[in-house]
Amino acid sequence: MKTILASASLSLLLSAAHAAPPGTAPRVEPKLAMNVDPGLWEVTTAGAMSGAPVIPAETLARLPPEAQAKIQAAMARANQVKKYKECMTPDKLQRGFARNDGPGGADGKCQLTVTANTSSQFQAEQVCPADQGASTDARISFTLTSRHQTQGTVDVTITQQDGKTSVIHRTIDAQWLGADCGTIKDIEAEK
Repeated sequence: MKTILASASLSLLLSAAHAAPPGTAPRVEPKLAMNVDPGLWEVTTAGAMSGAPVIPAETLARLPPEAQAKIQAAMARANQVKKYKECMTPDKLQRGFARNDGPGGADGKCQLTVTANTSSQFQAEQVCPADQGASTDARISFTLTSRHQTQGTVDVTITQQDGKTSVIHRTIDAQWLGADCGTIKDIEAEK
């Protein structure tokens, strides 16, 4: 689940622009399709989680009470609006999906299918086989309204081993703040 939720970040959006065109295998040095500028971006995400709990009740019950409380608090925050700033360097953009924490995950088991990769539009589906009893299916869609603004959605369905599903829907709005990232080297949550 961590890989799927992380894919909702601006990194995914901007690195997604580097994915191979539809119907082709990923390349080591992909060509940028979306016309974006590197630099400091401010990202706002909002959404909701519905359906079965992401962590089955029987799994949660086996955890110590303090771990249960932390997980339940994190799940309650999942529906809140989140804002952060991310420094998108040319190097980060160039790595695209080659990143270990990006789509495909560190183990490379997820399958990404790009259905649109143009200068202003990116759409893809990422399917990950069962990992510790759950499989995931993410639908990703972004529209670049200018070199400095984009909007998108990430919809994730998590299917537990028992067939119960959880659905996570996130909207993402990203604004370019400038070419200089200042003191932000990667990602910094706004307080």
